[in-house]
Amino acid sequence: MPLRSVVGWSLLCFVWLSGCGNIGSIAELPTLIPTDQLPTAIAMTAEAMVTPSNTPEGTPTSKPTEVLFTDDADDGTPTPLAAPAEANERDSLQPPLTSETLIPEADIAIVNPGPLSKVVSPISLVAYVVPGADERARIELWGEDGRLMYRKIFNFTTPNPRGRVVTEIAFEIPGVAETGHLSIQTQDEYGRVMALASIDLILLSSGEADISIANDTLAPIVIQSPGANELIQGDKIIVEGLVRTASEQPLLVELVATDGRILGSRLAGVEPTEKGEHRGFATEVPYQIFAPTWVRVIVSERGGRLPGPVNIATVEVLLSP
Repeated sequence: MPLRSVVGWSLLCFVWLSGCGNIGSIAELPTLIPTDQLPTAIAMTAEAMVTPSNTPEGTPTSKPTEVLFTDDADDGTPTPLAAPAEANERDSLQPPLTSETLIPEADIAIVNPGPLSKVVSPISLVAYVVPGADERARIELWGEDGRLMYRKIFNFTTPNPRGRVVTEIAFEIPGVAETGHLSIQTQDEYGRVMALASIDLILLSSGEADISIANDTLAPIVIQSPGANELIQGDKIIVEGLVRTASEQPLLVELVATDGRILGSRLAGVEPTEKGEHRGFATEVPYQIFAPTWVRVIVSERGGRLPGPVNIATVEVLLSP
């Protein structure tokens, strides 16, 4: 065979073998993730980066236990809730409420005394509480000038998700009477409010108490969407639910990260009710993030006689760009 033919045949074999090697390399390339599996993949990746709160979300169904706590000493300097950040444009979307809608029990329900009760010291308090992430709840009494009159941290000592708190709150006032604000709140492991309930009272230095009793223990604010631990992708989140309020002030909806940063806020318009029925609310909260981030969606009702939130409901979700 001529030398040129031998060389040509050798080159042809070399090219063919090289081609086979390239085909093998292409076959080993990773397969792309199907589009319908992208949210799951993002959630799994984010979970490896950030861990959500360990406290289970939602309203428990077990029966309350009578004595579930020990009270700690005052924890020092007063730390009232921070003033809400300035919210964006008010939103007045209101989804319909049907007769089949079920209202859950409140995570914190003050049963006795009821709102605007006239009380003398000590106040006999009865409340139902779902403890926070640290198995604690904080009870405070504030005067009309913003002074802290009472604070106690209660530790829940038995493994029941909903406890019945029975205690007495002593107070002193300089005058004959003044308005007081009694609140109970729980927090998650990052110090963010999980739930808050409060009532306004008429504090008397002496005389006869005139106590009203709460009509029910239903949640004044119900977040129907988003759900707990839900993955939200994009640059906005729709928050909707139900509220029972006599105030004309809109709800404040905030997205609070684990480090305390407010990543978004919006006002949700409400329709006040006089008969205690729940009405729908909805708003769209824009946000901007660059990595998967766990946030607590905090919905606050305002409009009491004293500054500060009246009721708070929350849910934790995962935001993704």
